[in-house]
Amino acid sequence: MLFSGIMTALIGLMLGLAVSEISQRVHRRNIVIIGGGVLGFVLGFTYQGIKQEKDERQKEYEDTK
Repeated sequence: MLFSGIMTALIGLMLGLAVSEISQRVHRRNIVIIGGGVLGFVLGFTYQGIKQEKDERQKEYEDTK
């Protein structure tokens, strides 16, 4: 889960950097970049956690058959 969170955080950082370059707002640059990274980490970590939980439930369901 942690790896997925870190990878999506890197993607979020790159997207935040792209948005800050396009918008040309220097005073908001750090906020946008860090916000993109944090949002990416949270989304990646949450998605992977839900996926693992779903896989575990599916495995338990198949074991009861």
